[in-house]
Amino acid sequence: MPRKWSKEIVVRHILKRHRSGKKLNSGYMQTRCVPLYQAGCLHYGNWQKAIEAAGLKYENIKINKSRWYRPKWNKEKVVVVIRNRYKRSLPLNSNHIQTRLGRLYAAAIKYHGSWPQAVAAAGLDYAKFRKVTMRYWSKKAIVAEILRRSDTKLSIRGGDVANEDPSLYRASIRHFGRRGWTKARMLAGFPPIDPSPLIIWSKETVIQEILQLHENGVPLNTGALGETYGYIRSAGEKHFGSWGKAITAAGLDYLTICKNKPRGWWTKSRLIQAIQNLDKQGLRLSSKSIKESHGDIFGSALSKFGSWSQAVEAAGISYRLHTRVWSTKAWMRRMQEDEYNITLERAQTHAKKRRRIA
Repeated sequence: MPRKWSKEIVVRHILKRHRSGKKLNSGYMQTRCVPLYQAGCLHYGNWQKAIEAAGLKYENIKINKSRWYRPKWNKEKVVVVIRNRYKRSLPLNSNHIQTRLGRLYAAAIKYHGSWPQAVAAAGLDYAKFRKVTMRYWSKKAIVAEILRRSDTKLSIRGGDVANEDPSLYRASIRHFGRRGWTKARMLAGFPPIDPSPLIIWSKETVIQEILQLHENGVPLNTGALGETYGYIRSAGEKHFGSWGKAITAAGLDYLTICKNKPRGWWTKSRLIQAIQNLDKQGLRLSSKSIKESHGDIFGSALSKFGSWSQAVEAAGISYRLHTRVWSTKAWMRRMQEDEYNITLERAQTHAKKRRRIA
């Protein structure tokens, strides 16, 4: 959700929910989507007017309470609902049903004795749906889970993960300390935080974003921002005239920002793990590519290893495989000694022929 609401942003979110088929009736919004509901009432007077401002008919949105009723539960009804959820690939583990569908769970207990028995009565194997609630996280397991979530198109934003997988989020803080999720993302080869979506940039929102990035440990010097955070640099230059003035307007010392380099967090072992994770993601590890996309890792690698190529080699990865243009020195280093001698003899013979002709 955006930090600052306007009429345009309210309408945009309403239409987005409508296109994705999500509920928009007043009762649902007041309990499940409070920020949007409050913003709609604030800017349009009430929720109905906000819906109509988005070009929707409120009669089609609201739920007709006279037609709404609680189902009369019995053994067959419980089984039918479970089978329908299975056909729609919806969760059937006990914890989800208890917290989200209390009436269904209570009916299952009443008519079938337990939730697993109700699932079995529907002809399903509950072991396939049961989820282990206790997981033992290690640092490597946290990083691996971040990569898995990214590969399966799941969100790796801190707020989303805290809601969807609280145990993972808490484990990151337990293992990595303050700003644990940010540090875990960096070890997985991702930027510390993602750009904030759906923001209409103004001087106020630019300052808020700068302070948020600073709080999350993102280096704010222009070299470290790269393409990943180019959006905030462009917005800062647009509204304040220059990036330095934007930093100053946020109450930060621009000279200190320029001199600061990310220290303390990046050790050689962490850099090696981050480089290996970047390679697993299929990213090209050339110096130009990484400097633009992961400036913080690139800068730290230079200070710890002397050069980016040495950092990549230290991670057990062939740097030459990630470079498109071969230098003469790199090409000659790759040659075997006998190949080198043959090539040298050919070059000398060719030089002699050229001198004779001249």
